[in-house]
Amino acid sequence: MHPILRTSALLVGPAMLLAGCHKPYTVDGPEGYVRLKVEATWQGQPLQAGEVHLNVSNYRTQVEALKLYLAELRLTGPGGASALTDIALFDALNGGDAFVYPAEAGAYSGLHFGLGVPDDLNTSDPVLYPVGHPLSVSNGTYWTWATGYRFVMLDGRYDTDPNGTGTPMSLFSIHTGMAPCYRVRDLDFAAPFTVEGGDTTDLVLRVAVDRFFYNAVDTLDLAVDHQAHGDNMPLAMRFTDNVLNSIEVE
Repeated sequence: MHPILRTSALLVGPAMLLAGCHKPYTVDGPEGYVRLKVEATWQGQPLQAGEVHLNVSNYRTQVEALKLYLAELRLTGPGGASALTDIALFDALNGGDAFVYPAEAGAYSGLHFGLGVPDDLNTSDPVLYPVGHPLSVSNGTYWTWATGYRFVMLDGRYDTDPNGTGTPMSLFSIHTGMAPCYRVRDLDFAAPFTVEGGDTTDLVLRVAVDRFFYNAVDTLDLAVDHQAHGDNMPLAMRFTDNVLNSIEVE
């Protein structure tokens, strides 16, 4: 296990936090570090908790909480790969969370990740993990009734009247989980991503929350599609597809 540094928009400096195991795929050259940040946006701008925006259905939409698990994170390239972590839990609002991971020095062309918690970890016992670990029961992300974790947790309010005022009154809460909602994706970098030995390189994932509610062939109507807690798998899987495709690398 390597200690992993976590930074947050609310912190002055990094704090030590255990957030998974670092298992390098290559061992050539010295180690560097990657500071991986996950930040929620709405139409390209950082998203703050409690802001009200019009979504694709022209509904006033207020996001109050957004947490998500990313797993099997590794840098990839023609020369090999370097694992960053097995699992991490990100609070994406208000500037997002960032973690610093050891990585093998070299040039990389992409990032592999899973959205959610892979089966071997999803079926593990949360009481075995210490406080501060992404899978600790102290995070409140474990569904005891389902003996598994929630993968993406989106909560907020909406109003179907675009001219409404004040705090939207209707609630939405979409939490994905269970094996069918675990998806993997490979993102290609626009230019080579280089990790230098002894140095820290920033890597930012933007999560476009406005795109959670639609894709080219499907739109989630919050007036109907506003609740999923393991008992509405069709909605959870539609939502998962949108979240997965909303993630872009900077």
